Amino acid sequence: MNKLIRRVVTSLILIFVVATLTFFLIRLMPGSPYEVLYHQLLMKGMSQQQAADQVRSLLNATPNEPVILQYFQWVVQLFHGSLGNSIAQTGVPVTQLIFNALPWTLVTVTMGLFISFFIGIFLGVISASKRNSWVSGLIDNASSIAHAIPAYVTAVALLYLFNVVWHVFPSSGAYGITVYPGVNLPFILSFMYHMVLPVGTYVLTGLGSWELAMKATTITVTNDDFMMAARLRGLRHSTLMSYLGWNSILPLFTGFMLSLGAMFGGSVFIESTYSFPGIGNLFGAAITSRDYPVMEGCFLLTTTTIIVANVVADLMYSKLDPRIVD
Repeated sequence: MNKLIRRVVTSLILIFVVATLTFFLIRLMPGSPYEVLYHQLLMKGMSQQQAADQVRSLLNATPNEPVILQYFQWVVQLFHGSLGNSIAQTGVPVTQLIFNALPWTLVTVTMGLFISFFIGIFLGVISASKRNSWVSGLIDNASSIAHAIPAYVTAVALLYLFNVVWHVFPSSGAYGITVYPGVNLPFILSFMYHMVLPVGTYVLTGLGSWELAMKATTITVTNDDFMMAARLRGLRHSTLMSYLGWNSILPLFTGFMLSLGAMFGGSVFIESTYSFPGIGNLFGAAITSRDYPVMEGCFLLTTTTIIVANVVADLMYSKLDPRIVD
């Protein structure tokens, strides 16, 4: 219990420190939300004075407000459970925007991560069991290529093939415009149809790393003393494979938990490509418009999930592997 309390307190302090650094670092980016909105109004034909007055009335703030004062206001809001209001979407609470976008990302990224993890493990075991054969070479080369290609390149390639060339899947959105969101069959089917390309992108970009890691750990575990002893005892092949599979997956558990925690940060390019209304798309739009409160909220969400996933992995690993001393 003492260890759990220490980890929780340390995690809370770390989250606050990272959030503070993020608060100041994003303000070092060139441009500001005021300048972005000001130039947008100028492009609509307003005069400079009209645009400046409109910015002040819409944002209800001045661009020259001291950063340290903004920070203290942000800390007070944070301890009151508020992330402030969006600048680009005037008056809309950041928490509302995040909670509206969160379910879309949670479903697609989690599904893509689990599919890529289990397929990668399966291919890794096959590659390890048939190493030095053409099957292993084919699997490893395909995994290396899939792992090396950036996520946004994979997303654009799938979008081009399955929307422009073959017209199989939609190019944007999370559901069709003719269905009503809710717990009903037309909406569920439409959502599943629209998320094929985003989930497929997550699977292809994550599959290679899991396969290569699983092959490496499987080969290492195969040569461990306990596996040699099990073979000498004449245990059944199914029992040997059970030992091999379980002990090979364990080293990947921490990586899986961290990937689960980092899933919100990794969805920016993919969701922006498909105009999918999740956290990644919200984050990308906030960066473009320099919407500081939304950027801070998205960074805080990503930081929190990564740190919490790391703590959970650390606490559970000793339970999954008795050889680890708690």
